[in-house]
Amino acid sequence: AQADVDAAMARARKTGKRVMIDLGGNWCADCRILSGLMALPEVKRFLDAHYEIVDVDVGRFKRNLDIPARYGFTGKLDAVPAILVVTTKGQLVNAGHVEAIEDARHMTPQALVDWLARWTT
Repeated sequence: AQADVDAAMARARKTGKRVMIDLGGNWCADCRILSGLMALPEVKRFLDAHYEIVDVDVGRFKRNLDIPARYGFTGKLDAVPAILVVTTKGQLVNAGHVEAIEDARHMTPQALVDWLARWTT
C-alpha cells in the first residue's frame, strides 16, 4: 500500500493534483458503493481532473494504519470508507472530515462531487 501511495504522490507532483487516499475494505458495503459512485462517468471526469486516487485496504482496521498516521490522522480509524485528501507536500487538507463519507450509500453522485470539491484547492 505504501508503494501505491508513493506512486500516487509522484503522479500528483507531475500533474499538480491532490492525492485522494481511499481507505476501505472489501467487506464494507459503503466502500463498494463509494467505488461504484466514483466509477460513474460524470464523477470519474471530476475525479480525474482533480485527484490522483489510491485505494488502501485497511482490512478490519488492522492493516495499513501507518498510512493515515503518516498524513497526520492521529485518531483511531473507526469507520470506512474514509478519505484522506493530501497535498503533494504531505499535508492532510480534510482533517476533521476523514470519516465524513462513511455513509456513502446515502450519497448521490452530485453530493459526492460537491463534498470532494471542497478539497480541490
